[in-house]
Amino acid sequence: MKKWMFLPVLLIALSACATTATQEKNAQELQTQTVKPELLLGDEVPVYPGFKFIPTKSFTYESGNIKVGRLFFSGKASIKEIVSYYKDVLPQQGWEPVAISVYGNQATLTYVMPDRTLQIQANKGFAETVIIIQIGPRGELTTKEE
Repeated sequence: MKKWMFLPVLLIALSACATTATQEKNAQELQTQTVKPELLLGDEVPVYPGFKFIPTKSFTYESGNIKVGRLFFSGKASIKEIVSYYKDVLPQQGWEPVAISVYGNQATLTYVMPDRTLQIQANKGFAETVIIIQIGPRGELTTKEE
């Protein structure tokens, strides 16, 4: 009798897992269809040559004049090559450097324009290097007046 009591619980658990898996698959398909890096980056933020877009990890959000995104790309290049490339190219596109940090197999580059901020992270792994480009509106620096 006890064996039969577990059957409904097992069926409910399995159906919940199937629903969750289907929802995740649908979300990934929707995300893959809507994330277009060129719409967010335009001509002002080039992707490192030869790197491929990873839509399943990337996302963008747009509401009115606000556009933000976190875009993933993978390929083969050294951290030194990537940092050198962006240090040369981004100022030509109007970006002003704020901070550049390189430590081992990782680098973070932060740039701003009057109305936007850009952060590029590069992480070199064993088989590939991943570049994460984050872009969004630039907030105003506020200080508390005494």
